[in-house]
Amino acid sequence: MAGSPTDGPAHAGPRADAPPPADPDLPAVLDIVRGLLADPPPAWGPEQADVALRDLGFDSLRTVNLLVAVEAALGVELPQERITADTFRTARTLADAVHETRHAHG
Repeated sequence: MAGSPTDGPAHAGPRADAPPPADPDLPAVLDIVRGLLADPPPAWGPEQADVALRDLGFDSLRTVNLLVAVEAALGVELPQERITADTFRTARTLADAVHETRHAHG
């Protein structure tokens, strides 16, 4: 058509509102986090990935337990420089650190 505002958007690439690729370690980290909660919520899923671990009741001792559990379950050792408050802010930030450690160290 003459004057058409677009010329074939059929191959325009990924949609701008498409979600980013899922972190393959996130489901396992979420399971570990849930297992360490004293009173886990009945509804638990990916929507919990961005809830602050502090808000879920993670104090310093429970966070150390989380580190040990994640390293054992996922077969990864986080380097000392990754053991920070920012890494343990949410399940997603922890899963990201695990993923980055795997990628950087094999």
